[in-house]
Amino acid sequence: ADDIFTVENVCDTGNGEPLFSKFTFEDWALLSLRVETYLLAHAYKKDVGDSERVGIHESHLAFYYNKYYRKPFNVKYYGVDTNTELVNMVKDAVTVSQENGVLVTTLSDEVNLDMFIRLTENGRRDRQRRIDAGDESAKLKINKP
Repeated sequence: ADDIFTVENVCDTGNGEPLFSKFTFEDWALLSLRVETYLLAHAYKKDVGDSERVGIHESHLAFYYNKYYRKPFNVKYYGVDTNTELVNMVKDAVTVSQENGVLVTTLSDEVNLDMFIRLTENGRRDRQRRIDAGDESAKLKINKP
């Protein structure tokens, strides 16, 4: 399947092969990060219900991640040093606003898991192209648990 965004069924792209068949440990970690940060951005806005509180400031990401998911948030696990660097790894799902430093998403609150699988596969293919072209900076440094 060349165009991952037109594949009807992410579990079967033809010949019974799922779109995620080439996912490695790192891709599954990024898929999880995409979904969790996306849900965090939407849930926070719904939960606070205050138009003046536009989102979670990147400096408070660890606090709210732990509050919502009851697990620690460790950027070092992903091989980066800052919350912004971490969010940049999944910038197709969430970003840190240049305007006010809060976590934002351009994806609607109606997105299903298929879209996150597509975004993750798109990122995997792009990363592989860059590595094949000799770009060592494209290699992920995610720590295995």
